[in-house]
Amino acid sequence: MALSSFRQQGMALVLVLWVVSLMTIMAGSFALSTHREAGILSHAHERAKAMALAEGGVNYAMMMLSLPDPKKRWRADGTPYVWQVAEDARVHISILDEGGKIDLNAAQEQTLKTVLGLALRNEELAARLTDTIMDWRDPDDLKRNQGAEAEDYQASKRQALPQNRNFLILDELRGVMGMTPELYRKLEGWFTLYTGTDGLNPAMASRDILMALMGGNAAAVDGYLQQRRLGTPPPLPPLPGIPFGGSSDAAYTVVAIAEIQGRQGEGVQTTIRRGPGAGESLFSTLRFKPYSPPYPASPPIELKPESGDFNPDD
Repeated sequence: MALSSFRQQGMALVLVLWVVSLMTIMAGSFALSTHREAGILSHAHERAKAMALAEGGVNYAMMMLSLPDPKKRWRADGTPYVWQVAEDARVHISILDEGGKIDLNAAQEQTLKTVLGLALRNEELAARLTDTIMDWRDPDDLKRNQGAEAEDYQASKRQALPQNRNFLILDELRGVMGMTPELYRKLEGWFTLYTGTDGLNPAMASRDILMALMGGNAAAVDGYLQQRRLGTPPPLPPLPGIPFGGSSDAAYTVVAIAEIQGRQGEGVQTTIRRGPGAGESLFSTLRFKPYSPPYPASPPIELKPESGDFNPDD
């Protein structure tokens, strides 16, 4: 009896130890899960706060573009501005006039071919894409030399078909025969749909576009940008195939990136156009998407306004 009782007590002790171990594991798992959920909620809260700040930055840019005093009005040539929202929060904002891009619908065939050649540095690919873009855009079903019409899209089992009309949104360019995600990323910053003119205005163009227009001469581009900031940009030498013209002064791309407690957060990129928008806004929104610059792989953004903070009430 004593031996049997001892064995029973031993079994009970082992069982208790197993139960205690199981409860410890469950408690640890619950604590880890709770910690992770708290971290996820905290991250979601910080991201939502950053997105709200960035969207506020877009609205602030609209206001600064509307100031009647040209000395206080923000420039739309990519000049970086900082809006200090609070002691630990600010928004980095830049604005580019769409006149510094090529209108995908208004560009003539030679303009498209030249621009694509500069952007892609591949004349053969530029020629093919020019033909497929023109076939997408023109109203007929006649295929150009290197173009594509409906039967070609169907044969390649592409989801999109040529619309035989102007592009309604820039993202439609993704569907053009021969266009890949990588090519689209390279070309997106070159094109707009909102100027209605063939060519572009170098005084409003981005640095990347100027680098292509000026043959990759970084020193010349930096000199041009410096003079542009001073308000006296010299005319660029004519470039065969790309007309240099006026500015739209009507549509803009705004990039706003939030910074909270010294950490770069989420951002937004939106295209706006002068004209009645939601509520009493003087602008309507044409395009909107999240903007996430590389972080922390790239150095923190250190943008500063050229002449201090602007106060629209001054």
